[in-house]
Parts: sequence; C-alpha cells; structure tokens
Amino acid sequence: MVIAAVVVVLTVGAVSAYAGLADDVTPPTTSSDAVATYWNDATVHLTAVDDEGVAYIYSELDEGVARLFRVNGGAAETDAPHEWYHPLKTGEHSIKFWSQDVNGNVETPQSVKFMVKADKTAPVTAVSGATDGGWYRKTLDLGLSATDAGDGSGVASLQYALDDGAPMIVAAAVAPVSIAVDAATANGPHVLAYSATDVAGNVEAKKTITVNVDTSRPTTSAPSAASVVRGRTATLKYRVRDAAPNGGKAAVVIKVKNRAGKVVKTLKTGKVAVNKTLSKKFTCKLAKGRYTFSVYATDLAGNTQAKVGSNRLVVK
Repeated sequence: MVIAAVVVVLTVGAVSAYAGLADDVTPPTTSSDAVATYWNDATVHLTAVDDEGVAYIYSELDEGVARLFRVNGGAAETDAPHEWYHPLKTGEHSIKFWSQDVNGNVETPQSVKFMVKADKTAPVTAVSGATDGGWYRKTLDLGLSATDAGDGSGVASLQYALDDGAPMIVAAAVAPVSIAVDAATANGPHVLAYSATDVAGNVEAKKTITVNVDTSRPTTSAPSAASVVRGRTATLKYRVRDAAPNGGKAAVVIKVKNRAGKVVKTLKTGKVAVNKTLSKKFTCKLAKGRYTFSVYATDLAGNTQAKVGSNRLVVK
C-alpha cells in the first residue's frame, strides 16, 4: 500500500494581549488552500485573519486529535502550514479547522475534503523524427512525446538539452525540437538529452539520442580501365571519397554507357565502405565494342556525389 503524509509545523511563542476594545466579539476567519487531489504527499496551509490579532489556529484531520498552532505575537494575519506526522492512506480525507483571536473569540469550525492518490511511476518519453545514430544533411524537426501510464498523475513537463547546452523546460506532454543544419552547424554528432516529470513529481531517468550531421558531398572515381571477353566476368574498380565526419558507407550505382551515351547496364552495389578501392563484378553479355562506366554515390546522410568518376570498358 502506498502512503502519503500531510505535515503540522508548530511554533510556540508568546501571544501578546490585545489592548484594543474590550467588547470585541468578532471571531477570526480561517481559510484553507487545500486542493481536490494530492499525489503521494499532501500539505495544506491554513490562513487566519483577525483585525485584533490571531491567538491560535486549530486543525483536526479525519476526526482525530486536534492540533494547535500558537501564533507568535498575536499577528493580525497568519499563514500556518499544517503538516501531519502520521501517514495518510490513499483515499479521501477531511480537515476541520478553526481559530481563536487574542480576545478569546472562537471561530465556528469549517471543514474541507481532499483525495490522496498514489503515483510512484515516472512518465516515459519517446522521440520521433530521427533515429539514434542516424546521419542527416537537412534541419531536423524532432518531436518529444511523454505519457504517464495507467491512472498516473499525468505529465507535468518535458526537459531537454542539446549538446550539454542550457536545459529547456516545456510545461506540456509534447514538445518540438529543431536541430538546425546550416553553415553554422558543425558536422558530426549532436546529442539530445531529454526526460519528463509527472504531476506527482516522479522524474524519468534521462535518455539521449545522437544524430549525426554531414553536409559534405562525396566524390567518386574509377581508378582503372577494364576489359573483358564477351560472356566472361568483367571487373569494374571504383572508389568513393568522403571527408570525415561521415557515416562510413555510401550506396553506389555504376552505369555502363555505349558510345551514343545510352545506359546499357546498371549495377547496384548497395551500401559499401567509403575511402576504399572496391570492385564490382558482372557477367558481360554486352556486344563487342567500347563503353564508358560511371560511378554514382549517395552517402548515409543523403548527399550525392559532387564529381562523377568514369573510365572505359572494352568488350572483346
């Protein structure tokens, strides 16, 4: 069973005698700031007001023993935080309260009711718009969305910070986060840390997502010509150059063109390592003659080659 506590802080001091009118018969007025629902813990403040001065504030929880707050000096207006040392079970509770002024006038007791509910589970935040470890070349519009499972107290706020920058706090369950990718944004990894807090004060363990920025375009080359006997296996060598930081791979397409410039063969390599000389083999069924093969590449961030490497292919 989850329990909560409401607390009474008692201050003992002298109550000054009232030197005013002896026929004062007006009792003080006491009000409470109790709200309808508390999560896990409850603190109720009682405020007593009297023109001549307040001597005592009393409160009684769930028809228990009345507790006394003695006003130091007989202040005309006193804010008393009444905290209850014994635990509170979840469910409905009531507080009866009244006060007494320095001339002995006692207020007619009032009462308020409130609920205590249990929530010991932190909310959970999800991020959309990017994948952890992904590579990007354009501004990212991420979305943070937090949920508080079951009958929880609800999400109070989201907190996030980019690259150890100043934390941002959004008093909502959702928040947009933009990571600008422009000339002022350094290529490389950027870390977004985020978490959520619910109404009950439970804080989610910090999570992170890393997004990588790469705005540099690769270049391709075909370092050597190739020749093959028709019907045999042709080997086309190629290389993708990509400056760091990069995703380490690129998708390569090799197009073989005849003398008229028409594409007669397309070869796809999938994602291959960059900055390394590689080769693509295929069974050549092309007619005898001279051809040109060109190398195209797209890196993991979506940048296409700035320069296309080409060389010749001779089919015998």
